[in-house]
Amino acid sequence: MNKWSNAAKLRLVEIRAAEEGEQDMRAMAAAIGKLPHGQLKKILTEDIIAILAKYGVVIE
Repeated sequence: MNKWSNAAKLRLVEIRAAEEGEQDMRAMAAAIGKLPHGQLKKILTEDIIAILAKYGVVIE
């Protein structure tokens, strides 16, 4: 039973780290979304633009 408790605790740590990463990404996406769109298109790749779109930042 102790093995399961240890595994559950480790998984909880992983989940919390992932949630913190998500919150960080949302904050970054919001800040990037405030920048002028013309500049962003010049410096960001299509892959990065697609990732930002997942978080609600639309670059036209």
